[in-house]
Amino acid sequence: MTDPNYTAMLLVIDRSGSMAVIRDDMVGGLTTMLAEQAAEPGLLTVDIVTFDTEIETQCSLADPKDVTVTLEPRGGTALFDAIGQSVTGFGRVLAALPEHARPDTVQVVVVTDGEENSSREFGLDAVRALVTHQKEQYSWDFMFLGANQDAVLSGERLGFDAGSSMTFMPSAEAVSNMSASMGRYVKDVRGKTKRMFDADERVSSMRVDPEPRFQSAPTPPATSAATLTSPKLATGKMDGKTS
Repeated sequence: MTDPNYTAMLLVIDRSGSMAVIRDDMVGGLTTMLAEQAAEPGLLTVDIVTFDTEIETQCSLADPKDVTVTLEPRGGTALFDAIGQSVTGFGRVLAALPEHARPDTVQVVVVTDGEENSSREFGLDAVRALVTHQKEQYSWDFMFLGANQDAVLSGERLGFDAGSSMTFMPSAEAVSNMSASMGRYVKDVRGKTKRMFDADERVSSMRVDPEPRFQSAPTPPATSAATLTSPKLATGKMDGKTS
């Protein structure tokens, strides 16, 4: 018999180059969510897998109180490989535990800000078959959170339920709200009172920041005609940088 008080959570987090704009917001949101989950009743362990064109396991069966979330955006989006490899590996890790020490609840959370473009091992059909198998055979719960796409449609194509898939805006406020909704959902699943994302959560996850994320450079002060004709400026060099 599995441990009814034990939840094992797998976080599969996109770290591709486009995540740079919301990296700090995402790290903060995930860190807060894990801290809140650590304070909830019951045993929780966390596996974190980050991915771009490469896939890296940051921790396995870790106490959430000891987890430090790090994201270094780079590369492309090997979404299919990340899901396929991490879910397969997670299943093997849990299967190796004695039956009495295995989690009664398994939660998989996938967060991405873009669509698949770099996988080499897994295709869409293989991922959907794997996700469906884990849901139907072992009652795993899957959550899909995506920006810059219709995450409900993307999640359904991958085998995720529409009610547990949600689109979010790549903005500080939306990421904060999305992370709070993620935490609420995880808490409900752990407490065996699962409730899908509601309309208010979906709206709040699409909030845009009230101020532009990047401010334009300030206008330089006016320069006198005498300064413009200064020999020093006429012979000086100007350093420039390209982004």
